[in-house]
Amino acid sequence: MDIQLIASVVVTREDGRVLLTKYDPEDERWWLPGADLEELEHPDEAARRALDGLVDAGAADLAMRHVDSFRGRRGWHVVFHYHARVPGDPKKGDWFPADALPWTAHRPWEQQSVDRVLGRDP
Repeated sequence: MDIQLIASVVVTREDGRVLLTKYDPEDERWWLPGADLEELEHPDEAARRALDGLVDAGAADLAMRHVDSFRGRRGWHVVFHYHARVPGDPKKGDWFPADALPWTAHRPWEQQSVDRVLGRDP
């Protein structure tokens, strides 16, 4: 069975809104920024890489919040969940209320991830 290691980032700005991106402009679904870890790459590095091109990764206040694992379509997933607070506007993507995300690629996983990273886990 394959194991996929992923760094997922909940990016927020000062007012608490969350940044979501689209990997395919033709697709209506939104995604949390993330990156698969490369061989021997630390999850922190993959999280910073996931922010590249979206926000000023150097200005991001980045912290790992929790690790999640589950069986997915492509095998076993281990996800390192980060929270990044950033100033300014994104280079791409859009901001959404943390408690009312639009249609996402892995619904309801994104909303659950945001809630848990932001400490709103029931």
